[in-house]
Amino acid sequence: MSTAEVKRKLISKIKNSQDEGFLKDVYSLLKDESKAELLLLSKKQIAAIREGELQIANGQYLTDAEVRKRTSQWLSLFNHIDR
Repeated sequence: MSTAEVKRKLISKIKNSQDEGFLKDVYSLLKDESKAELLLLSKKQIAAIREGELQIANGQYLTDAEVRKRTSQWLSLFNHIDR
């Protein structure tokens, strides 16, 4: 994809978005590119990210709703034991 095409796609996406969070994130990234930092990851961090991506690709993940339900159940059990 050429630089011009990337710019057109970005402009279009920004122009058509109503997602305030997305727009603020984009603005934050673009407001001062001179202060952009390069994030260097260790081999261990890269391996952990790749493992997580593989787990997601294999359907080995929980949705936010599932995590909240399990947490609620766990806390309920914990509260009964604590008494």
